[in-house]
Amino acid sequence: MKIKEWCNLKGIRAEIQNVHWLTKKELIKNSAIVLVFCFMFGVYFYLSDIIIAFILKTLGMK
Repeated sequence: MKIKEWCNLKGIRAEIQNVHWLTKKELIKNSAIVLVFCFMFGVYFYLSDIIIAFILKTLGMK
């Protein structure tokens, strides 16, 4: 598709029809995966911070 064709409404409608839209089930599944990974990374960084703070405190650094 040429740029001139894509920039008019007919081209945009044709392009939107080619898009694969997620179903509700897929959207919920993917959102849950993202939330779980965000939670896991949050816990990882929180625990890393506690461990590093403990090591620095043990070494006498603040």
